[in-house]
Amino acid sequence: MRTLPAQNMKKLLASLVILTSLMGCRTEKKEVTESQEVTEVQHASALTAYFENSTLPAAVMGSVTSDGNMHWEAFGPALWEGTEPVDENHIFRIFSMTKAIASVAALQLVERGLIGLDDPLNDLMPEMAAIPILTEEGKLYTSDAPITLRHLLSHTAGFGYEFTSQRLADFKPESWEYEDFPRLFEPGARWHYGTSTNWVGKVVEKVSGQDLETYLREHITGPLGMHSTWFNVPEELSEKIVSWGIRDSTGFSENPRIPLEPVTTFSAGGGLFSSPKDYLTFLKCLLNAGKYEKGQILKPESVAMMFKNQLPAGMRLNRNLPDTGLPPTVGRFPDESDTYGLAWALEMSPDEAVRAQGAAYWAGIANSYYTIDPVSGVAVVYFTQFLPFNEKESYDFYRLYEKEVYSRVTAR
Repeated sequence: MRTLPAQNMKKLLASLVILTSLMGCRTEKKEVTESQEVTEVQHASALTAYFENSTLPAAVMGSVTSDGNMHWEAFGPALWEGTEPVDENHIFRIFSMTKAIASVAALQLVERGLIGLDDPLNDLMPEMAAIPILTEEGKLYTSDAPITLRHLLSHTAGFGYEFTSQRLADFKPESWEYEDFPRLFEPGARWHYGTSTNWVGKVVEKVSGQDLETYLREHITGPLGMHSTWFNVPEELSEKIVSWGIRDSTGFSENPRIPLEPVTTFSAGGGLFSSPKDYLTFLKCLLNAGKYEKGQILKPESVAMMFKNQLPAGMRLNRNLPDTGLPPTVGRFPDESDTYGLAWALEMSPDEAVRAQGAAYWAGIANSYYTIDPVSGVAVVYFTQFLPFNEKESYDFYRLYEKEVYSRVTAR
């Protein structure tokens, strides 16, 4: 079991970040007025104070406005036992932040007329449609109700995860011939977060005739210059991968940092590695209605559709919270009063005058988060790298940074 770096090392690294900020060395920072500079220093000081008083090993956070102005803050080392400061070019396991990229891939195929959002997928994906439904009483039955791409992208197809469904966690069949857990309900009946986006990736592969790594490199990550974003990180980039691990009551323990074997099955639901700068570049493109320097990743109308509620009237997100509420160590993600688009949750009850209504947000299970808000013209990323997910100290740091970003953008 490891312990965190000494507190004086934390303070030294945080001081270096503040020093370089004051010297005007932040990435892609444009000229600002003296009052704006003072505001930024105040924001950085608040973040530094939070980090120094936390037990977090490291964090990177960045923002971009629709005009392309990026701003970065970073705290702690890239390797938990190391001295190199972490920054926006280090590589993280982004887990479910993969989903938004895979959703864009699927919508590209829709734009090309190769598949429709509401076309039944049962004939195209018989291995998916054949998966039975598990009732609340523990009974299995088959259903030929059509599953569509819209169902998959909006998490209303019936698929779950063991960690989002006690029914699936308790499901222990003697034998199981299917490629996924049983479904939990008929398509369109409810919202439930699960493996639907993994099936989106399989649809992209089958329709495009390419594996998902190749498709993304040719159509999304390559064109956008996201050269640190891979399912299998190239060997020459592997030293940029940061530490990650598990936190419990005794501290942090590290997991293997560099994968021992390449993956051959690409998980659209959570398999990508990426850097904060790469991911913010992706969000910047969507913030600008799919436009980037050399063209369009998606048409503006497709991007706009991603920000429209896809759930039937009255349906909201459901975290399956216990009646007693959340423990004090758990963050408030997501808000159950919110809805869901074609890639992410949509803010329906803005608080503290931060996100605009309709802003999108989501996360990766190792406590990474993002916000993309076309109304306010800003996107935010936040990266730490440990389990369990939705850890309050990390989630609150993301929300603090998000609040500071909105305050800074409003002041300009």
